[in-house]
Amino acid sequence: MPPEQALLAHYVEDYLATISSERNFSPLTVKAYRKDLTDLLDFLGGYQPEYLASPAQLDRVAIRHYLGHLREKGLGPRSTARKLASLKSFFKYLIRIEVMSASPAADIMTPKFPRPLPEVLQPDQALRLMDLPSAATTIGLRDKAMLELFYATGIRLAELTGLAVGDLILSRGILRVVGKGNKERRVAFGQPAAKAIDRYLDDRRNGGEHIDHRSPLFLGRGGKGISKRMVQKRIKQYLQQVTEAKKLSPHLLRHTMATHLLDNGADIKAVQDMLGHASLSTTQIYTHVSIDKIKKTYVQAHPHGGGKSGS
Repeated sequence: MPPEQALLAHYVEDYLATISSERNFSPLTVKAYRKDLTDLLDFLGGYQPEYLASPAQLDRVAIRHYLGHLREKGLGPRSTARKLASLKSFFKYLIRIEVMSASPAADIMTPKFPRPLPEVLQPDQALRLMDLPSAATTIGLRDKAMLELFYATGIRLAELTGLAVGDLILSRGILRVVGKGNKERRVAFGQPAAKAIDRYLDDRRNGGEHIDHRSPLFLGRGGKGISKRMVQKRIKQYLQQVTEAKKLSPHLLRHTMATHLLDNGADIKAVQDMLGHASLSTTQIYTHVSIDKIKKTYVQAHPHGGGKSGS
């Protein structure tokens, strides 16, 4: 790139350094932003090279032509939306350092694309899953308690591994969770989870461990709090025995818990609060799963539903 056209590229490097150092973006995220912004620079070099030297002149028309160029290359809505998000973030940075007065992408709508519906366990699969861990070992009792708590509350992996004994009131079935953004919430759970946790803690006490409110709820190797990786490994091993779902992780139990609650008439706002979703729209994806189930039942059961009718 000729020196007189390198100004926008210079700002790109400054921006990448900023999100890496000041905003603590991961190396993989920074790499993705670099790819998105380099693609823009390459396009502008063949479209209107003067924009590379005068970023303030970059306008909405140029950005729309760039997005059209991406579509012509066969880029899908999801990837295009990600690239547009990268551009919008970069332009906000240029406004902040007073290179631009307004973002040329501010009014450009993000491409619509269908959100994939989450995979969930069927109720019978969930019940079989809870019975898999052995009740004869400490590890089995621990895994049973983890499975029951995941399914009962829908908490995230990081929330589970961060739990201390003092975060639970077993007698009332209440759990204190610190979620994303250090936001604290209270989540209810039922007797199966309470009994499983109680049996696991009793087993630890019988083994001579002194447990107080600061003790990690779930232990891993060396008597320390269990790691996320260990939880993922153990949960995957159990899930493999009851489902052929593609993503076998604790998040599958979060999806399952939310879907089963809504299938059985739970209020969506209550489910949102239990999951710790900031936006109701995030929770609404589970209503789509439930609606699909209703449609399937209708097709199968209604005389004019489209299914095969009996003779």
